[in-house]
Amino acid sequence: MTRFVYLSDTHLGADGLGWHQQKGYPERLREIVAALNDWIRQDGRIDFVLHGGDMTDVGTMDCIQQASDLFKLPVPIHLCLGNHDLTETTSLKNWLEVCPEFFIGGRPEYTVETEECFLHVIPNHWGDIPYCWIDTQNPHFLQNQVMIMDAQSARAAARPQILLTHSPVFGLPPEQTGMAEPFHEREMAFTETVVEWVKKQSRLVCVLGGHNHLNMRVEHAGVNYVTVSALTEVPFEFKVFEIGPGSLTMETISLASQLSFRSEYDDSKSYVQGREKERTLKFTLSPEAFVSA
Repeated sequence: MTRFVYLSDTHLGADGLGWHQQKGYPERLREIVAALNDWIRQDGRIDFVLHGGDMTDVGTMDCIQQASDLFKLPVPIHLCLGNHDLTETTSLKNWLEVCPEFFIGGRPEYTVETEECFLHVIPNHWGDIPYCWIDTQNPHFLQNQVMIMDAQSARAAARPQILLTHSPVFGLPPEQTGMAEPFHEREMAFTETVVEWVKKQSRLVCVLGGHNHLNMRVEHAGVNYVTVSALTEVPFEFKVFEIGPGSLTMETISLASQLSFRSEYDDSKSYVQGREKERTLKFTLSPEAFVSA
């Protein structure tokens, strides 16, 4: 059995949040992470934590060193670098030097391999300079990253596969938000690139993303595209995935009741937390096909 926590968008070092959905408390991150550590210890079955990116609010050496100090969890943590993690031309170099334990094999692209599954971590790019975000939001992969995905996927054999990148692939559906159009929709070129690559991977069951600070689950062509709300925003949520023989499940957990401070929830944005459909998942894995349950 593989059981892991998926969280995203902690924005360590932020003085308030620029993009946010619910009210954010990045100044309380140390307490939030301590509550997460307690939850992991009490659960007793978590193998590792996947962080979907924007661990820090800026990719400076000081913030990266703070991240190395803060994210000492009871289990290994694996990071998919987000745009806020890469605000300096030296950010990637500093991440790999200061926090090598966050990256398997000393690269920003890597695969977490277990007996039950393969989890491919491939951070997307945002502008013309690889691994550096200035202001452009044009999510894309480099050709060598596609080659890495192909090679790692080929190694997965009969095991289920999950892809993690920072940018979401789809916008939040109108039926979740009540809006006329999909919310926070991504550039069509990125969506098409990911969807076309996924079509070639017969054993890929889920694509994880962050960035939007929203709980989302969109099923497209039999694959689930999932994002998670920001850990530093009310009600301080993360997801737990469990993969065993013939099944994959997902649940959403809140840490709000475990924290000492009062927080404010905006009921007008309850779509952030999603319906039961966005918060849970049960997937049946069979040798022939994957069938949602």
